[in-house]
Amino acid sequence: MAASLCRRRGKAYDTKSNSEVWTFRLKSIMPTNQESDSQNLNSFLLPRSVKHPFVVLRFLLAAAGISAWRSLKNAIKVLIGRKTSFNENSLFLRQYVLHLTGLRPIRKITCTGLPSEGAGSQALMVMNAINFARSFGLAYLHAPFTQVQHAERPMEQWAAAWESLFNLGAGEALCGVDRRGAVNFSYNFTDLDLCFGWRCRGDELADRFKAIIPEFRHKYYLNKVYLNNAPPATHEVTVAVHIRRGDVSPVDPGYFTSNETILRTVTAVRSILDARKANYRIRLYSQGKSADFEDLSQAGVELFLDADALWTMQELIEADILIMAKGCFSYYAALISDGIKIFEPETLSGDDFLPSWKWRSLPPTETWVPCRADGSFDRALFECQLLLVIQAKTNAAVKLPPADSDQKSINERTVPYS
Repeated sequence: MAASLCRRRGKAYDTKSNSEVWTFRLKSIMPTNQESDSQNLNSFLLPRSVKHPFVVLRFLLAAAGISAWRSLKNAIKVLIGRKTSFNENSLFLRQYVLHLTGLRPIRKITCTGLPSEGAGSQALMVMNAINFARSFGLAYLHAPFTQVQHAERPMEQWAAAWESLFNLGAGEALCGVDRRGAVNFSYNFTDLDLCFGWRCRGDELADRFKAIIPEFRHKYYLNKVYLNNAPPATHEVTVAVHIRRGDVSPVDPGYFTSNETILRTVTAVRSILDARKANYRIRLYSQGKSADFEDLSQAGVELFLDADALWTMQELIEADILIMAKGCFSYYAALISDGIKIFEPETLSGDDFLPSWKWRSLPPTETWVPCRADGSFDRALFECQLLLVIQAKTNAAVKLPPADSDQKSINERTVPYS
């Protein structure tokens, strides 16, 4: 599947809260787990774990109460012959007390993911865990997916397929059955603020997350075959339109985008491609019936509805232009994609956030083109990036390396990670 996507594109890849002023300056590149022990601690964000005693006491009392209640529930389950559940809160409570007393400081992070979440959300959680570990000089221990929502096949196969596609565990040590020494980031990332004081440094972690994106892109492409099997390149520009339906409706404005808005974006993209006399195709990926997208179909957009989710993810990543939906599925695809991303910036509120969420409200690179609520966008900014895409495809088609340029976008499109 991956090789066929590359053939269509004709590309070859080498597979070898937060108001505090920043006070940290990166002194060396972020190390891998294997290198972390030998690196100077100044390479990492220094923990700011000093908390007001009242905050610590409040957490300890609340966590102890929750732990006691869940332990009681497990005891009752044993008495009535039901299966007990693992208590993540109790484990972290023990880990935090040992860290607080200095008996066993937290040195390892893992991430099992949340079973209630879909593939994109779980991948982003793991990516945030890796970034957290790299940033604070901790060891990251990878835990392969075991449960992923919206399964389209038996769960074991479904989880394994996403694990292979994302390939986030490449080069990472595995987390064993005994997790007493490793904090589960997915359940405890908010409480880890007690140990490392990361919430007041959300912007620093977000900046580091942006810097580590090429590593995640490298992991993704590492188990895909492109460079040696790619046939002659094509000049065709591929446009992928991801529309979130199925689990959202117009009453969910935070996740729903109307057909009218999307059509306005598609029409603007089409007019620019036509003006450039580009050879292109526009494909829509969503859930529902053809009648639900008749307006877009009449505009010449090919419909791919209720298609295999893994194939859809690859299509979004491989597209030259991705018109994003609101949600983690699109967001992961956009982070890994080396194409142009048209996205509607999200308004972040509350304190239940992850550092990477910042780049859902701001463009992390020049290849991200913000669009307005009505679907319009900065045409000049888009055209600038489109010229780079067309030039890169032209160079690839004649089997020439990209011309020397200070524009990072060209290099990123030909070698996602080096």
